[in-house]
Amino acid sequence: MQCPHCSTPHAVAARFCARCGTPLHPHIDRDAHYAAQPDEPVRALALLSTLLPHISGKRHHLYRNSLLLAMLASAVAAAFGVLSVALICAAIALPVIVLTYLHDHDVWRDEPLTVIGGGFVLALALGISIGLLDQHWAAGSLLAATRHALPSGPHILELGIVVPLLVALGLVLAPLAVTSRPAFRHPLDAVNLSSLSGAALSLGMSVVVQHGAFSQAAGAHTDPERTFFIAMTLGAVQPVLFATAAALIVLRVRRTGGNLLLGAAEGIALVLAYELVTELLSPYGSRGVVLTALVAVVLAAAGVLLVRVELHDALLGEARAALAGAGVIERAATAGQQCAHCGVEFGARAAFCQVCGTAVASQPVPRTRTGGAGVLAPSAA
Repeated sequence: MQCPHCSTPHAVAARFCARCGTPLHPHIDRDAHYAAQPDEPVRALALLSTLLPHISGKRHHLYRNSLLLAMLASAVAAAFGVLSVALICAAIALPVIVLTYLHDHDVWRDEPLTVIGGGFVLALALGISIGLLDQHWAAGSLLAATRHALPSGPHILELGIVVPLLVALGLVLAPLAVTSRPAFRHPLDAVNLSSLSGAALSLGMSVVVQHGAFSQAAGAHTDPERTFFIAMTLGAVQPVLFATAAALIVLRVRRTGGNLLLGAAEGIALVLAYELVTELLSPYGSRGVVLTALVAVVLAAAGVLLVRVELHDALLGEARAALAGAGVIERAATAGQQCAHCGVEFGARAAFCQVCGTAVASQPVPRTRTGGAGVLAPSAA
């Protein structure tokens, strides 16, 4: 059996081409098998496999349950009107999960301090700086006292335009700096670094902008519903939105042949829309908080879908470009390596699993970044 795209021969039992990932049977829909998690469709609202593309199927439930537990703790605190505790539980959930995932899956094991420490600390510092600027122009908008008039034009310009542009810039500084090195230019690195940057920058902003809530030792009792939606927006939805916005931009910058302007426009548009909606709905008190949360969820969901499509296309595009002689496939299969999803042994220097279609590069334990059997040169195709 030959691949209809690249003519690579395969056994009859194969379902996907090991070199380019193309389905070998007409009834198999490639869009139903996400290249980083083959059990999921490409267009799925699957948060963890999007932001943590190396995540192991055996540990997926641990991360999901940890996230749900943090959200439950935040909801309980909100039910008692304790905004400080609700915000803390929600705000630290994603940063802790991302850092645990990077350590647990040995991502960047050769340079953990440079990549994880530098990327996280830089994004956190930028988030604190942007938060201070935001605070200078206005007290935390979600916690601000209800106004009865729309913000002025200069106020909207400052908080709805300037701040989100600074946020977008802050989100991509660390990922672009690290992925400028050849060893970290892979699309999966772009997503991992963007998740780290988005979680850290969001945490920095929340700590500063909502410093009053965080600094309340005893905890002030407020409206439980308002407290819950504030905590979920700032602690749970905002970091996801920031991470996906960063990933859209960085993936396009580092992807050969990618539409940089489109990626930048999509990422910036997500942040702009979120900050503008937050500012424009601030006069409406609790109703504005709820509406802001709903809009933020829609924007974050859109970001997740866009990132999944972009990463899927990038993984397939890398393999097809290598077969065309325009590049190389990094992190191809090593001798004796087995697929973590279905257990089948990869072929020599394969880029995809022949049975489930997962990209070799997305396996839970990444291989050596350069050289040796981990690189598939064009001549090998």
